[in-house]
Amino acid sequence: MDSVERKGKSMLIKYKYRDLKVHSSDEWMADATKKYRQVFDRYETTYMRVEFSFFNKLFDEEDWEGVFTTKCFYNNGSQKNELCSLEQKRKIGKDENIVYIRDSWGQATLGTYWFKGDYVWEGYIDGSKVGEAKFYVEDLGPAQPGENLFFDIDSIKLFEGDGQASALPEKRYLKKFSQKDTRFVWAEFNFKNKSPKDYYTEVFFNFYDKAGQHKGSTSNLLFVKANTAEKIYTMYPGWGGETPGRWKSDYYTMEVVFMDNLIATVPFQVTEETEEGQAAIITESQVFKMGQGYSAPVSADKNLDDLLNESLAELNSLTGLEGIKKEVNEMVKLVRFYQETGKDILNKFSLHTVFTGNPGTGKTTVARILSRVYKGLGILEKGHLIEVDREGLVAGYVGQTAIKTGEKIKEALGGVLFIDEAYSLAQEQGSQHDFGGEAISIILKRMEDMRGKFGVIVAGYTENMSGFVNSNPGLRSRFDKFFKFEDYSPSDMFTIAQSLYQKEIVAPDPAATEHLKKYFDFLHENRDKHFGNARTVRQVVAESVRNQNLRLASMKKEERTKELMETIILDDVKEFEIKEVSKKPKLGFKTGGD
Repeated sequence: MDSVERKGKSMLIKYKYRDLKVHSSDEWMADATKKYRQVFDRYETTYMRVEFSFFNKLFDEEDWEGVFTTKCFYNNGSQKNELCSLEQKRKIGKDENIVYIRDSWGQATLGTYWFKGDYVWEGYIDGSKVGEAKFYVEDLGPAQPGENLFFDIDSIKLFEGDGQASALPEKRYLKKFSQKDTRFVWAEFNFKNKSPKDYYTEVFFNFYDKAGQHKGSTSNLLFVKANTAEKIYTMYPGWGGETPGRWKSDYYTMEVVFMDNLIATVPFQVTEETEEGQAAIITESQVFKMGQGYSAPVSADKNLDDLLNESLAELNSLTGLEGIKKEVNEMVKLVRFYQETGKDILNKFSLHTVFTGNPGTGKTTVARILSRVYKGLGILEKGHLIEVDREGLVAGYVGQTAIKTGEKIKEALGGVLFIDEAYSLAQEQGSQHDFGGEAISIILKRMEDMRGKFGVIVAGYTENMSGFVNSNPGLRSRFDKFFKFEDYSPSDMFTIAQSLYQKEIVAPDPAATEHLKKYFDFLHENRDKHFGNARTVRQVVAESVRNQNLRLASMKKEERTKELMETIILDDVKEFEIKEVSKKPKLGFKTGGD
């Protein structure tokens, strides 16, 4: 175990510094992460929050106690002015692998404590400084909702290369990338400064696949000098690896986020061959395409039509869901008819929908597509999707649910609020802490007050959703469209599996194919309301690919032929047992033993 000398004594080091991050929002995010940043606007900030983390080197060995201090300083030239020193004394349990120390400092009123300047949070353990994180507060004045006082986007261009490709003097801009050749997908992000003042700008770039799964992220921090209004600044974000293989054939998007606001989305495709050109750029106000250099936005109507047609094509290409496809395509025809004949769409068409069905039937995917369809029809301004569940709307104390729910509705304006397992909001009705019912009431009121400004899609099991809609008189009247997502057939499940295998650049041989088809028949025949549908298929594919990788790993490198590397055999899938059961299986995996 490491040790250090202090005051003549050898002291055991019980920790290893991990990270120190800053954020200004206490909103709950997936995996307990926060909206970590380095740059903040004065007028959006109340409390500045610090998350100090370290590895416990006595994990699984013994408990220990320590004094943990976080200090915040304002950097005034060469001087550091201490703003706060926050101390926590606590026991570190031997079951804690990573320890988090969280605290905050500021005032509850926006813009009244943190002013323009350079700051730093520092973390101490038992009096020793172990880490720090700088952050910056900028002040260009109060902004209107959605207004960017800092810069305008000039252009976004994509290109491929290795880890140093951003330094190349000449770049080949692409809208389609070759799957077999792509290493890093780079972006050239050009923005035009709007302010005569100096400031730091921090932009986040998040990459997602077609299913909305997060693939990778990067951020760029850049200092904009004073008196450079109208100057073009450039960032080069990129994600990938030094060798091809991280990008599968699929549709992707790169989302551009500034000050916790989505300011642009860039769709692109990885396929068999590259295609030169400029990828479409979707912003809050318009959809436009760039030529070489900057050109004026093309016709908004034309691009909305493109977005609509692309969204419908994506919907119609999904496996199964024939009833859903028919309903959405008929809805599009009706709305276009209303628009052509000058009818009041809002009196004949509702944005609010109930999705019913078992898990893994594509409800979230269809919701995401539907939000873009609404934008393509010109009904919604942004066409984005905000996904929440009960935890994202309901708080544990009186008065907090209204704030939490209101913030999510605000995020969804111009798009769709998608509430998964919405029936859970009605489960506490009648109790003394009926916060789920409070969230329902707030949503219903906003649906009426902000009619036509956002859509609400509620989703969950068929039986549960029927009870949910009938739990409040206002719900039944607000939701006039019901989409029933049927379970996938065994044939659909195998088609989904083939698509997933294709992304992994493998395919099952005849024996494995026959076994998988029989296994999907078995699962479908013995399904219940917890049947996982596409989720189960993804698990089966992932497990069989893992089995294949383990099998190949045990072979000598020279024995691994291209054919073996691309083939799933019976041994890789035989753990998925097909047998007579007295009750319906959860999944059917062999877990060992009798």
